Amino acid sequence: MVVVAGLLGNGPQAHAALPPHGVDQHAGPAAVGNHAHAGKAEAEPSLNDLETELAHASNARGARDLLTRIEQIRQKDLAPTTNLLLKRAQDDLDAQRPLDAVQDMDDALLLQPDVEVLWRSRAQARLAAGNPDGAVADLGVALHHDGRDVTAWKILEDTEEQRGDWQAAWKAWQHVMQLDPTIPDATHETERLRLKAFGQPT
Repeated sequence: MVVVAGLLGNGPQAHAALPPHGVDQHAGPAAVGNHAHAGKAEAEPSLNDLETELAHASNARGARDLLTRIEQIRQKDLAPTTNLLLKRAQDDLDAQRPLDAVQDMDDALLLQPDVEVLWRSRAQARLAAGNPDGAVADLGVALHHDGRDVTAWKILEDTEEQRGDWQAAWKAWQHVMQLDPTIPDATHETERLRLKAFGQPT
């Protein structure tokens, strides 16, 4: 598995920074005959709504679209300075400067410690910097904020692999499978981790 794919995404569901938010493809005029609601957009789905929809996704394309919308919600409350630090951290990672990326995320968390995605992002930077224990600590905070963050669980699985704790990696992977049933190569990855965690069946 890809260990660190960047602060704004992970592996197949990496996204561009701060795509336009608030566009609901289902929004639009109400049905003809319901004049009182004509022209009103439907309510924007919540993070919880989208995560529930993801857990019941039937195909990978739909899941990827949901993940994009979920990330938009996660980042919508970032202040301009915090967003700038997040982007700078990404640039530092791309330039193989993980310690600088960690410092950027330290500064971002001083500004907005209540934003879950920042803890997850610092975990990725710490993992790239060779500090898996620090990454696990940050992921604990991130998952305390939102235990259904599938990206955080994926990073935790990668991190536990680096630590050599295969049973913890297996447990994290079970959450990934539950939260995104369309994840690619799931059968192969499940078997690989099961063998690492428990060995060959007798």
